[in-house]
This record gives sequence, structure tokens and C-alpha cells, in this order.
Amino acid sequence: MDHTLTSPEIRVRGDAEVRCLPDRAVLRVDVEAEAESQAEAYALASQSAAAVDAVLDRFDEDVDRRMTAGVIVRPKTRWRKGETVRTGWVAARTTVVEVTNFARLGQLVAELLAAGASGLHGLVWEVDKTNPAHDQARRAAALDAVRRASTYAEAVGLGLGPLKWCAEPGLRSDAPGQVPVGAGARFFHAESTALEETMNITPDEITIQEAVEACFEVVDRRDASKGDAHT
Repeated sequence: MDHTLTSPEIRVRGDAEVRCLPDRAVLRVDVEAEAESQAEAYALASQSAAAVDAVLDRFDEDVDRRMTAGVIVRPKTRWRKGETVRTGWVAARTTVVEVTNFARLGQLVAELLAAGASGLHGLVWEVDKTNPAHDQARRAAALDAVRRASTYAEAVGLGLGPLKWCAEPGLRSDAPGQVPVGAGARFFHAESTALEETMNITPDEITIQEAVEACFEVVDRRDASKGDAHT
């Protein structure tokens, strides 16, 4: 029979939040054109796409990265008398732009719409994984774990012993982690925007949430005091 005794322990989760400004704004720029023929729709969309690209080229120093898909042409249809009838063609292209110079973001949006972008979707603020705010939140979460463990141990008349293990949520249990790094999606449309005016677009603060799970040994307070006396 195994009579091995395990040391009593306390398992806790430490949480912390840190607010910071984003590092980039991610914007999806759409170009779309409709025409009776496939070739005409493609030509119109390509013309608008070239004008949009010219704007992005002028703002190249303010853009960290841009990813562009090719122009896609698809039939435009409607339901009539129990069947699908083609009424024309639609050509579209999407470009994803990551902007790092927020001071020029409003001017960029205005010029893209003026150049022929049919819509600008999903302006989302993002924080880079290397942003110091992440480490600040991790340290705060670790300190929160120590405070919780100390409080629990004291409440039951024990002292906090050495750390047995420490892990991010999900690595030792099924608890999900929380890593929100984006906020504030917006939509801009040419018909509802004053094309001649620079738009005032200010970044939203992002909440960085970090968590850590930790396990500490707990000891009798008298034993802990004796250990402190010999140190």
C-alpha cells in the first residue's frame, strides 16, 4: 500500500488588464463595377482599381503592408418566373491595407473613396504581439496570482510555500485564454462620405488581457517562521 503523502497546495489564476494605443489600423478596400458584358465590367473595375492603387502608392510610407487579390468577375442574376436570369456582370477586387501612421489615416480614407473605392470595410485597430503592453499585463497577472494564493493561504491559517508550477491557461487545464487584440470595426461608403474633406479618425484604446495559472505549496505558519528565523 502506498502511504506517500503529498504536500498541500493552492491553485490559482491571476488576471490582469492593460490599456494601450494600437500599433496599426487594418482596412479592407473594395472596388466594384457593374456592366452588361463581362469584359466591360472587368475594364471598369480595373480602371477604379488602378486609381485606388495610385492613392496607396502615394501613401506608401504610411502603410506597413498591403495585400491585393485579382479582379473577380461574376454574373449578376435575379429570380424571374421560376428561374434564375442573368442581368449583367459584376467585377470586384479587394485590398487589405495595414496603416501605421494614424495622422494620415483620415486623408487616406478620403482619397481612396474619391478615387473610386466602392466601400472601405472593417477598420480594426490592432496591437502587435511584440508591444510592451503584453509583458506589462503578464507581470501584473503573475503578481495577481501570488496575491490570491497568499490571501487564500492566510485565510485558512497557512503560509504560502514555494511555487510548484506556473502556466498560461490551457497548457495544464482546459481553461481558455483571453487574448483580445482588436477593437472598433468601422465601415465607410462613398455615398455617405464627404470626399473633399479629410476625415478625423482617431485610434481607440485596446484592452490587453493576460492570465496565468499557478500552483503553490502551502505550509504551516510555524514551519514557515522557523525557516525565516534560520535565514
